[in-house]
Amino acid sequence: MVPIIIATETMWLSFAPIASQAEEYYGVSSLAITWCSLSYMVMFIVFSLPASWVIDRWGYRTSIIIGAVITALFGLLRAVFAEHWTLVLIMQFLIAIGQPFLLNITTKAAANWFPMSERSTAAGILTMAQYLGFVVPMVVAPIVAESSGIPDMLMVFAIIAIAAAGIAIIFTKEKPLAPISDDTPPREAVSLASIRSLAVNRGYSLIMLVSFISIGIFNTLLTLIDTILSPRGLTSEESGIVGAVFIVAGIIGAVLLPLLSDKYRIRVPFFTGAIAILLPALIGLTYVNEVVWIAIIAGIAGFAIMGVAPILFQHGSEAAYPIPEGTSLGMILLMGQVSGALFVYLFQLLVDSSGSIAPPMLIFAGMTAIMLPLTFRMKAGRGQTAIHPSNQTPLGPGSSQ
Repeated sequence: MVPIIIATETMWLSFAPIASQAEEYYGVSSLAITWCSLSYMVMFIVFSLPASWVIDRWGYRTSIIIGAVITALFGLLRAVFAEHWTLVLIMQFLIAIGQPFLLNITTKAAANWFPMSERSTAAGILTMAQYLGFVVPMVVAPIVAESSGIPDMLMVFAIIAIAAAGIAIIFTKEKPLAPISDDTPPREAVSLASIRSLAVNRGYSLIMLVSFISIGIFNTLLTLIDTILSPRGLTSEESGIVGAVFIVAGIIGAVLLPLLSDKYRIRVPFFTGAIAILLPALIGLTYVNEVVWIAIIAGIAGFAIMGVAPILFQHGSEAAYPIPEGTSLGMILLMGQVSGALFVYLFQLLVDSSGSIAPPMLIFAGMTAIMLPLTFRMKAGRGQTAIHPSNQTPLGPGSSQ
């Protein structure tokens, strides 16, 4: 599973660290290049619920096969037609169809293979695969595009996707041979009624709102990294390094924070802490000019926002109980893609109209501040059956973390 998730995220951010170079090569506007990344968000909105239905109805292996074939096939066609901007953009939209079939499996795979006490950690591993997919284009794209050209860069990414698709199709299994010992009751079948029940679930709605803001900010930072940093004189290579630091720190957070969450059987305090750290980091990314300090602040921001994401996903699955994992995670990711598309588009418009990144970045800081009191209202999920080490009693529906 991990290689194909890396591949789809690599396809998403292919042009992010070389936006200026791509504009010059294809002779298009910055907004046109931004649409390469926006394509993933738009198509996720369209195909997220169908992907969740496939996962909950047919299993996550079927979903992986669909996503892998789409990613490899249209990734290859994007490379073949790499010199023609219109065809590249069309292929990018088609590649993007595969992403929800690959990302929405996270909590379903964790539920199939791990007991409740280990699922946040398992979700963290799969989320970490996404982060590895983010770092590949940040490091590889500037190097290959500068030395060999953009067509060769796209072919390198296509080869990665084809190899990853073959691995995923051959080796992925739906369930272990021996059943997982777990006392979690079965979940409902996916249906319109289950989706409606999520809409009136107050605990899950809070998670959706936090996801809407935080994932939208995260998607914007990754998508427009070159736009955010180039006004301060950073080259594409330096922007790629900063992006890589952001992501590597996020990978460390995605390993460490879920482990601590599972060890201490808590979720919500991690959300509060991450948001408290993210707020000053966003202000720092707005005004700091030295590349070393920008990289350090980016690493802090990445550790916070990316490290807490798998805990948020697992907490959403627990709060949504007894709704299936594919549906609950799909809705969270859907909200993030809606906000991501909206935030990226509005961010670019504000930068173009004001000539500065400060207005949209300060708006992000204000939205982050709004999230902080929301985390104080979160409760333990109804599907969370872990035992709290302090009192050895189950965390029930009304228990606060």
